Amino acid sequence: MVATLDGGVSAVKYDGFLLSGAASLTPSVRWDHPGGRGFISGRSTYLRFESGNRSIDMSVSGSWFTPPARHWRGELGIASGASDYASIASFSHGVAEARIHLLGAGRGGWISATLGRTSFGAGSRPVGVVAMGVWLLRTDLAMFAALDRSFIGDTAYTDVRSSARLQRGAVTFEGAIGARVLSRGGGRGVYGEATTTVPLGRRTAVVLSGGRYPTDAVSGSIAARYVTLALRLGAIGMRRAAPRALPVQIQPNSGSDGSTIDPPADMRLEMRMGAEDDVGLTIYAPGASAVEISGDFTDWRPVPLSRKQINGDAWEARFHIPRGIHRINVRRDGGPWMAPAGTTRSNDDYDGEVGVFVLP
Repeated sequence: MVATLDGGVSAVKYDGFLLSGAASLTPSVRWDHPGGRGFISGRSTYLRFESGNRSIDMSVSGSWFTPPARHWRGELGIASGASDYASIASFSHGVAEARIHLLGAGRGGWISATLGRTSFGAGSRPVGVVAMGVWLLRTDLAMFAALDRSFIGDTAYTDVRSSARLQRGAVTFEGAIGARVLSRGGGRGVYGEATTTVPLGRRTAVVLSGGRYPTDAVSGSIAARYVTLALRLGAIGMRRAAPRALPVQIQPNSGSDGSTIDPPADMRLEMRMGAEDDVGLTIYAPGASAVEISGDFTDWRPVPLSRKQINGDAWEARFHIPRGIHRINVRRDGGPWMAPAGTTRSNDDYDGEVGVFVLP
């Protein structure tokens, strides 16, 4: 479990209101299933304006994933929340989402459908959202693009959005831009947000964010422009003692033609610890033309490694991995996923094998 607490100052201008300064407080918490089967997260934001008014919103969401099946995986998610703006407007919502993920080597996509209800005061309206998107993941860069159509009672609108997350050393840059079109009662226009996170130490960071976000008729958020400077306390890892990884008798993997594929002894993992949570992972795979890593620290998304120029048999990448027990699998040339040598082999949650390693 990981928790953070952001405290800072904000300048906020909701559409139709005057610009106002505010003190902000944002706690959040997230728990991830050790085997990558799902997560639960919660978040709240409290704003105290210079006028004495206040705004508060809270949300809880969670997802559960099906075992991977070749190039796809299913997901079922639920989300609920409530918000109140200066005792003038109150909203609440509850939705469920079904999503199919299409997975590739460092890239993929999804399609989804969402159903639920949202309420404003005493009124309640049905919610329906259909969406599709694509993503691309590299060692330090993640990019997303999505298209969704939302129906909330007699309100309907379409959002076209893209976002990116870039890691440069210990600094994280995040940005998103989008446009609302084909709108009936949901507003129109272009919007965008940007966030920079600069660590000060192991448990603290400065977060600068700003931009404009649109009205969300599902959750009840009101369109606004904002700038926030905050001090983040966390991420605080509240890990329970993990069960000991038990070695298992590894059965040969089956190829597509029914033949058996023995795990190669040359797929060896080495780790190099850097500052804070910066970890370099190297896989030695002589003769390979492509090597990928997937683990709990990549949200089980395949990440391609880069071949070392000096040693062509070594493939490497750098990741931000918190201290503790982690799971990892590797594959070469698009073959089966395997536990690399240098880790403890253990059964995973899908009746397969996974490598377990510890960062002290």
